[in-house]
Amino acid sequence: MNSILTKSPAGSFIGTNSNGINSYYGISYAESCGSKGRWRLSKKKKEYKHRNIKGLSSFQTVFEKSMLFDPTHPDPSEDCLSLNIASPEDAVDLPVMIWIHGGAYLTGSANGAIYDMESLASRGVILVTINYRLGPFGFLKLDEITNGIIPSTGNEGLLDQRLAIQWVKENIEAFGGNSENITIFGESAGSWSCALQVGMGINGDFQKVICQSGGADAVKTIEEANKWGELFISRCHDEGISIKDLLEIDPNKIINIARLMRHIELSDGSKWIMPEIGFAPVIDNHHLHENYMNNFHNNDFDLMTGITLDEYRLWSAFHPFYKNLSKENLIKRLKKIFKEEYIENIINLYSEYVSKDNYGHLLSAVMTDITFGTPVEDILLLHKNAFAYIFTPQSPLIKGELGAFHSSELPYLFGVQNKPPYKKWSSDDRDVVTSIMQEAWVNFAKTGNPSINNFEWKPFNKDENYALIGSSIKNIKSPFKERYRAVNDAKNF
Repeated sequence: MNSILTKSPAGSFIGTNSNGINSYYGISYAESCGSKGRWRLSKKKKEYKHRNIKGLSSFQTVFEKSMLFDPTHPDPSEDCLSLNIASPEDAVDLPVMIWIHGGAYLTGSANGAIYDMESLASRGVILVTINYRLGPFGFLKLDEITNGIIPSTGNEGLLDQRLAIQWVKENIEAFGGNSENITIFGESAGSWSCALQVGMGINGDFQKVICQSGGADAVKTIEEANKWGELFISRCHDEGISIKDLLEIDPNKIINIARLMRHIELSDGSKWIMPEIGFAPVIDNHHLHENYMNNFHNNDFDLMTGITLDEYRLWSAFHPFYKNLSKENLIKRLKKIFKEEYIENIINLYSEYVSKDNYGHLLSAVMTDITFGTPVEDILLLHKNAFAYIFTPQSPLIKGELGAFHSSELPYLFGVQNKPPYKKWSSDDRDVVTSIMQEAWVNFAKTGNPSINNFEWKPFNKDENYALIGSSIKNIKSPFKERYRAVNDAKNF
């Protein structure tokens, strides 16, 4: 492993060369957001002393450890605004892919073990992974309810991402990238983030977008954000923490308050809260305007987006409510989500998921559609140059109970399908699936079209086409259109 030195407009950066890939870790794209920088807009880094070690993670709001919990993340810090770059040696003018990690705006890291840097880069792209502020530090609006003492708009994390994207645009040529061919891509909250980057306006900062399992709906109105902020401040007062204290106390104390909060607390109990998150970007009419969805129609960019077949089973497979769920309890839950006169039709549309009078899989399929399926199709219907997919490989975990669960495509995309623990997640034909995904994603980054080998991936908009991804790939008509229309008409949130 050899050390290398790369000079860009921002400064000099130390990297290492291994297996034909140059890797640079922990590049700070912004000043520390600790101390007086807490809850303020991030600012470009002025001086660099780069050591090429993995950057610190943002503080994580972890309610309970799930199978997605990654113990390898670096320690948390408010000095977390960094990015990593992997580029083929001797790279010149290659397409750039910027990964925005998921985690419900609460958890995750650019340094997650699942996000291997070398595999995708070896296919002829520059891969960048970025950190951004999470939870109460990145997505908590406090400016109004604290009379400006705490200036946060609730969009700090989203704006961190944009600053990182701009840093890449200004500096990536030195690493062998084409600053006019940048793709942002992400999964879950990373997908929502990519969609909302479009919503804020592209402004020439990127040209292509891949949204994996997330549309543009994971936002709050100013009223909703202020209610969430009031709840946060109330919890602080209960713990003897004043507003001014919040600017100086140990950030772990702030995280502890955040862990006490649940999104459902914004409900009066009669309706389900969607999206199922508390900390989220805000339609503040400054950074993100009420008409932000118009950018999907008006902006010129290439879009690829899709879902996994069984998204919600990541949660429903572990939740006791879904085990042996009776029709009576199903209806009680559906009444919180849909107008009552539509419920029987909803049950009939999803009847294929009922097994031995257990309605758990039915409810899980409904939640898959309203949380991921319909928001993804909403942005597809708005955009003129879009490609859609459904990821179908079934995970063998829990005797197949998880199906093609939320995030199950990531080991294949990042080429870690044969590494522990991800090998246990993946299907027997994992190597074939990996080849399909990586080639399609890279081709899209290169040309704006994900077609591979002898497969012509048809655009969505002409015939509402999806590509069905498994051990092979084929075009199909939108398979859930009737379901999507029904739940959109019926929902009461």
